[in-house]
Amino acid sequence: MYGYGSPEELTESVSDIGHIVYVNPDRRNEFRRLIEAQGFVERFEYEVYRKDGSRIWLSENARAVRDANGVVIYYEGAVQDITDRKRIDEVERASKAKSEFLSRMSHELRTPLNAILGFGQLLERQKPTEVQRVRIGYILRAGNHLLELINEVLDIARIESGRMHFSLEPVCVTDAVGEAIGLVRPLAMERGIRIETTDLIESRPIVLADRQRLKQVLLNLLANAVKYNRNAGRVIVDLAPQPDVRFRISIIDEGPGIPPEKRSLLFSPFERLGAEAGLREGTGLGLALSKRLVEAMGGTIGESAPASGSCFWIEFPQTKDVSSQHRTAPKLTAPLAGLNGQSKTLLYIEDNVSNLTLIEHLLSEYPPIKLISAMQGSLGLELASRHQPDLILLDVHLPDLSGAEVLSRLKTQPRTSDIPVVVLSADATKSQIDRLMAAGAKDYLTKPIEIDRFSKVVGAHLCETATANGIHS
Repeated sequence: MYGYGSPEELTESVSDIGHIVYVNPDRRNEFRRLIEAQGFVERFEYEVYRKDGSRIWLSENARAVRDANGVVIYYEGAVQDITDRKRIDEVERASKAKSEFLSRMSHELRTPLNAILGFGQLLERQKPTEVQRVRIGYILRAGNHLLELINEVLDIARIESGRMHFSLEPVCVTDAVGEAIGLVRPLAMERGIRIETTDLIESRPIVLADRQRLKQVLLNLLANAVKYNRNAGRVIVDLAPQPDVRFRISIIDEGPGIPPEKRSLLFSPFERLGAEAGLREGTGLGLALSKRLVEAMGGTIGESAPASGSCFWIEFPQTKDVSSQHRTAPKLTAPLAGLNGQSKTLLYIEDNVSNLTLIEHLLSEYPPIKLISAMQGSLGLELASRHQPDLILLDVHLPDLSGAEVLSRLKTQPRTSDIPVVVLSADATKSQIDRLMAAGAKDYLTKPIEIDRFSKVVGAHLCETATANGIHS
């Protein structure tokens, strides 16, 4: 345990007045104090140096053996090496701390953005003048750029901490590529850039990946190919099977390419390869996040050096399972306008004044909806029981009760148990979303809110309550 070859060698080498050398002398003194005062120690933990200078954690049960005069002549007991256990405990503590940090940062960073982007969207909808429209555009673009940065930082942190969950399933490559191209095409058209793809409609190759995360990677690579391309250039998406039953998606642009001396910095966080000196916006996190997402899904990502431009590729294992391609499309939820004038009451439990004001302004466009607000969880519970609203919007971080506690109490009280609850929070961590949905929330919206998405979700649940009460809108 201590690294010595024999008891004699240990005895001859012992220092520190008859004890193995403690890393922390205060623990040695505490050991002596306890055993002299009470005659024994139990599960006493301390760190010591081994012969080679390395350190180990020990747990000791010992008692003092005394002579006829009560003088301590030696200690006896058992010592156990608990180094591995301490390391596991430390990893678990670090993981828990990182998870709590992610949850807090997600909330703290998204909350002010909710007001910035929410009021920006409201102003855009209120027939601004041309000068105002330009200024609002700057606000929204800057806010969305900051939101993108926050999302990417949090995603990278979640992957590294093992907190991001992936659902691997058979995904049709041509469908995924087609959806991603459809989202990027308006950006390409602004600069006259054509997006071309290999025609593999008939073969419909299937790969094993997380559908949403694969599309996220494709969007990032396609957006980069457009952003760093020349005006009126091309983006070529090449689809090709590879050896070992894998499939490669290559995205090639006609831009200036990657300088050879910068190639080693690819996929490094916050590294824009010299583009930070130009006019193109970017965070320097897109490629780093894409690499982590692809590798977490069991794929590979790389970059080739064509004669001109640049080429980024991703590969995933192929599979023959095509059952996932026959899913029915999800139904669109009804907008708030679908209430057709039916009077509804909505309770919003939220302690942030700007967030409350934003929802008040938004719902003012729909007079049939009466908004009641509460800035504390306890008051929200009282108002819910008294008014029995048609829908409750609930924040997670409240000054007196947690959102989870408020939700639990709403679901256990007879007068409020059937009222649908939609969580509206800046905490976008998957564990939090899963936990509250399992606890009875009907939906979970993350801040900053998208007004169209908010309107559809709120409208859908209000229309459901109308139908349940015999009102068919």
